[in-house]
Amino acid sequence: MSTSPGWPSMPAPDVPRRTRRGWLILALLTVVVVGAGAAWWLDRGAPVVASANGTMAAVDDSLARAPNDSRVRVRVLNSSGTRGYARRATLELRDRGFDVVEYETERGKPRNGTLIVSHTGHGDWADRLRRAVGTGSIEARPDSLRYVDLTIFVGRDWKPSSETLRP
Repeated sequence: MSTSPGWPSMPAPDVPRRTRRGWLILALLTVVVVGAGAAWWLDRGAPVVASANGTMAAVDDSLARAPNDSRVRVRVLNSSGTRGYARRATLELRDRGFDVVEYETERGKPRNGTLIVSHTGHGDWADRLRRAVGTGSIEARPDSLRYVDLTIFVGRDWKPSSETLRP
């Protein structure tokens, strides 16, 4: 049984070219995935920077949180004229330990500056809330009939954190 020299020979497939292209695509995808993972890894520990221009305080600032031993009830009113600020402020304040029991939009002329009103005489809680939002002035308006300790009127000077909004 011998092969006859008359059989037509098959051309060699273009395997090396396809293989090189496949490896090149795989290497490129690997570089993109590793680069994105490295960027995420380096950025994940960076806290939000505290500033006087209205951004949220640094996450590791212990005075920008509600006290651990107390329940601080807060009412959030969006007075900025920007839709959604009450909800965003609520989420961010709850992340910092404040018990936001009510949030809504205040009707009327938008307010330029953020105002924090203390109803129960806890000035230190109002100061913690001011540090948490990064801006605002504090007023004391005692009112024992209110269910909340603090009311915050979110003004145009407040800027929400740059994190994506949760559903």
